[in-house]
Order: sequence, then structure tokens, then C-alpha cells
Amino acid sequence: MTPELAALLTRERRRAVALLARQLGLGHLALAEDAVQTATLRALERWPREGVPERPAAWLYRVAQRLAIDELRHTRPHTALPDDAEPEALAAPPADEGRLAGELNDDELALLFAACHPALPPATQVALALRSLLGLELAAIAPLLFSTEAALAQRLARARVTLGGHTLAVPGGAELPPRREAVLSTLALVFHHGQLAAGRQGDAPQGEDPLALCWEAIRLARALAAHPATAAPEADALAALLLLHGARLTGRIDDAGELVPLHGQPRDRWDAGLIRLGLVHLKASQRGTALTRWHLQAGIAAEHAMAPSPEATNWPAIVRYYELLLAHDPSHAPRLGHAIALAEAGEPAEAERALRALLPTVPEALQAHACAALARALSRQGREEEADGWWQRAIEAAGHPAEARLLARVRRSAAGG
Repeated sequence: MTPELAALLTRERRRAVALLARQLGLGHLALAEDAVQTATLRALERWPREGVPERPAAWLYRVAQRLAIDELRHTRPHTALPDDAEPEALAAPPADEGRLAGELNDDELALLFAACHPALPPATQVALALRSLLGLELAAIAPLLFSTEAALAQRLARARVTLGGHTLAVPGGAELPPRREAVLSTLALVFHHGQLAAGRQGDAPQGEDPLALCWEAIRLARALAAHPATAAPEADALAALLLLHGARLTGRIDDAGELVPLHGQPRDRWDAGLIRLGLVHLKASQRGTALTRWHLQAGIAAEHAMAPSPEATNWPAIVRYYELLLAHDPSHAPRLGHAIALAEAGEPAEAERALRALLPTVPEALQAHACAALARALSRQGREEEADGWWQRAIEAAGHPAEARLLARVRRSAAGG
């Protein structure tokens, strides 16, 4: 499979799932996903031989629709079936205009907001949105939510039962705010997943660009900030956050394909255009009166983006941002970020106390980062032997060989080797 065909199928699969789920209803979301997956496999068999159809999304949709209708006729003969006519939304799919351009497809927006239904717990809203909109596997979603695959599968099964009678529609007015936070969380996790996959090249399917998910998350965040039904200061704040992190992606991987820590990234490799665009969104986010966690995270990202060098980073300002963030979100990730900032701001003993309190309960996905942070805090206090032991624990806890190699290099650098 060529990279071009992989990217095409990834993009069109999302549109087909959104449209089919809209017709069948969220109670049949699993059926829509399975039908589109089967249609995608048929495309992989036929398109390389017969050529890509003029309207690939329409092709996938029609094949998936017939599969879904056949399944419903067989298993639920009394279920009302959708009209077999081709949806107008597939008649003229919008053309791509670059990685950050293009109009948001209304059906994707509808599916995202419908999946983030307030009848579900917040974490379930996010899990369902990740599964339905982007087709992420449970193995990829579970670590993002600090869950297990089995627990996540049960959660999603209950969600589909709960939402069985609901149809897809973009909520408006008073219906929108209860869903917005989960939508923003979903997009942030989509970006994070893409960022992780980029540093774990072996995890990405052959020919698929792992950074495509990062660009898609940025595209959707910017579209949400611009869409009349979803525009809000926090949407601009999220767009700023993702753009500012996206600007650093070009410096995160070296020419050998290895991960580079933030302090070692050549800043002339960062994307200055994305930084400027992120700062524009950050300014737009200040039109509101509420200070959200997205504003604070974007502020932290802006401090990193605007610092001309690692040494010039305003770590005391970042500490203050984290202190405010913890009032909104006292979960493990912000607590870890706060401790790291304390050590960098010249308070390693305070950072050590925070990390030792955090480590007994930190999720597995953050274990390596927490151990490495404690190693750095100890090293800054001159306790190199203790620090080396925590570096070893960090390497052993790494979730992927690429991350273990990064930690080993940072360990050697800290030891002066």
C-alpha cells in the first residue's frame, strides 16, 4: 500500500463512518464501523488493481451501506432501514488544500459532538469519540485514558446501549456547552496519540504518516474555533495549544529517526509560521472571561515557543501557570508537569517532595516520565548516585524502545558521558 493510498483511505474512512452512523443512528455505531472496515479491505484489494474511483468516499459509503443493510436484514428484520440513495454530502467531497486548510465536514462534526453526549460519563464521551471519529483501536485509546482494553470495551458497549435511540445532530444553544469540554479533550488526545506514534515509527501502519493525526487534530480544533455553532474562547485556546506543540514536531525527531528532548531541539527547526498562528489563536482566546485549563496549557506552550533558547525559558512563569492549572485539573499529568517546572525553576527539593508524593499513584503511562523527573531533581541537588538509580527505573518503565533509548541518552548526558 502506497503512502498516498493509506492517507486517502484514512481520510475517507472517517467520512464514511460519520455518514453511515448518521443514517443508522449511534445505536448501530459498531455496525457502521465494521461495515466501513470491510469496505476498506475491499478497497485495498480492488483499487490498486482497478484504480481509485473518482469519488472514493462515495464508493466506501455505498459498499459499507449495503453490508450494513444486509446485516440488519439478517439480524433485525423489523428495523427501519435507511434510504439506499447516495447522501448529498458525498456527491462532491471538498478538495484538500494543504495540511491545515479545508472546511470541516459537517458529518464529522456531528459525529464528534454526538459521541460526546452528556448522558455518558466524560471519559466515556472521549473514548467513544476517539473510537468513532478516528477509528483508533482500543489498545491505542486505553493508555490515553489511563484505562485497560477490557474496561474500555465494557464502557463503550454500555455507551452504545445508552445512546441507542439518539440520532446524529450538531447541538446548539444550551445543548452545546455540556459537550464542548469532551470534544476539546478528544482533540487534545488525538494530537497526543499522533505525537507518540511519530516517536514510535514501528507502531504506525506501513505507509501511514503518524503525524497525520496531529495535523487532523489541529484542523478540527481550528474549525471548531471558527464554526458558528462551536466557536468559543476555549476552542481558540485549544487551537493555540495544538499549533504551538505542532510547531515543535519538526524538531522532535532527529535525522536518524530518534526522539530529541525539548531542551536539545534546534529551535531553527521549529515551524515559525505555526508559532505565529498559535499566538493569534491564543490572543483570540482572551476575549472570554473564564480561565480554562486550555488557556493555561496554551500559555505554558507559548512560554516554550517564545523562548529563544532553553536557558532563556521563563520557568517561574511556567510554575505559576501550573499552579493555576492544578486548581482546574489536579490529575497526575499536571502534577507531574508542575514538579518538572519546579526543578527547572531552581526548586529541586520542592520538586522532589512533589514527585515522591505522586509516584505511588502515577499511572503506568506516566511512570517513566515521573521517574526521570525525580532523577533530574536529585541530580540538581548533587545526589548523583540516587539519581542514577531513578534513571534506570525510568528506562525500565519506558513504554517503547525509542523512549528507552532517549532516556538512556539523557542519562549519559546528565552523567557527563
